[in-house]
Amino acid sequence: MAEDNKKLGLGLLVALGIGTMIASGIFNSPTDLIATTNPMAVLISWGIGVFGVIMLGMVFYLLTNEKPELKGGIYSYAKEGFGDFVGFNSAWGYFTSSFIGNVAFIILIFKTINSLIGEGYSMPPILAFSLASILLWIYYFVIAKGIRQAGILNLIVTIGKVIPLLLVIVFGFSAFKLGIFNVENWQTILASTGKTASLGKQISGAMGTILWCFVGVEGLVVLSERAESQIVVGKGTIISLVITATLYISISILSMGILPAKDLIAAQTPLAAVLAQTALGSYGAIIVKVGILISLMGALLCWFLLTTEILYAPAAQDGLMPKWFKVNNDKNVPINALLFSIVATQIGLLAMLSEALQKAYYVATHMCTTNILIPYLLSSMFAFQVFNKESGHFKEKIIAVLAGIYSIYVIYAVGIGYLGLAFVIYALGIGFYLKAKKEKNEVITKREKMAMIAMVIMAIVMIVAAITGKISV
Repeated sequence: MAEDNKKLGLGLLVALGIGTMIASGIFNSPTDLIATTNPMAVLISWGIGVFGVIMLGMVFYLLTNEKPELKGGIYSYAKEGFGDFVGFNSAWGYFTSSFIGNVAFIILIFKTINSLIGEGYSMPPILAFSLASILLWIYYFVIAKGIRQAGILNLIVTIGKVIPLLLVIVFGFSAFKLGIFNVENWQTILASTGKTASLGKQISGAMGTILWCFVGVEGLVVLSERAESQIVVGKGTIISLVITATLYISISILSMGILPAKDLIAAQTPLAAVLAQTALGSYGAIIVKVGILISLMGALLCWFLLTTEILYAPAAQDGLMPKWFKVNNDKNVPINALLFSIVATQIGLLAMLSEALQKAYYVATHMCTTNILIPYLLSSMFAFQVFNKESGHFKEKIIAVLAGIYSIYVIYAVGIGYLGLAFVIYALGIGFYLKAKKEKNEVITKREKMAMIAMVIMAIVMIVAAITGKISV
């Protein structure tokens, strides 16, 4: 029975891959992108972004085939290539990224419910917090029943949330106008705000939003130990990436060719405003808002699976997380790791008790992006290390280099403020690593001590810089 629960086939893996990547990003990206980038520049940005993400996806695909024994995915690549402490930090960064994203997803769920109920309505914060908490613990009990059962539920949810996106594409073609898409002075002046912005600045401004849309491309690698085979994991990664990229680009282009830039930037639910201009009319708003709810709930399911696995794998395989995290229940679910993820999210939901903190969604998404870019970069570096050891792997080395360059570029594009926050968050994980090493009676090496000291100093510097206003997000 436990073994059956571990087996995820290609169909479920593709659904998990799509479900992990398609969340709030697709529904909000038209407004987020038009705020910093003109339509033609967005098209260029998608080209760069999709190419970069494909390189990352190929890195994971190549490594699952070349190193099938490394079943911890993004964590085990960093550990194998650069040692225990780097591997731990890759896992910790991934966990914190997904944890912050889960909080943002739940906040957005209840903002969407407010708008669905009626304009001008605002659910009392204590009620929203209480309902969110109930929803959170429903996820706990669903996932605790078994990984495979959760995967099947995600397949159903993924189908449900793709339907409204397909409606935007199908009905949007008839309403698309090239004259709206082709704005004047697109290389120098933002059509949405009238501000001056060079083409390079526009492209950089779009990178954070675009990568946020694809966060989760590595998800199947994280769950590789639960899959039928490593080959299936690689195929599922590429298939889900191609499908998701096609949906994203189509919706961005159509949205910017249906609504003028100034209307699009003012839209609270951009795809609802887009569908309102099609044959669906006012019914489009309802369809999209329901789609957002389904999308976010499906994404939460995927991300709780990932946050659970990324805490479990380092504990079970190498003892780099406290051994408490490697306890499984009778359904082969890492129950303590799941509980920790849920409790951490529950604490984060306290943000819902403050109206001001509910406006932090944009900041949270960019924090998630920066935190996860570091594990992405480490995976790319490991791939280069692996294929550089043998001759005849020129193509693989080029892919690894391009994926690494893309990761560094997006970290730069998102901004120094978010990188500073990442240092603080990574430093907070040091205590877990120290505890794990103590449980194994292993000595912290001199190099690890120096790295820890450097991380703490950098975190303090960033906190001081933020307090004094020298950096901001």
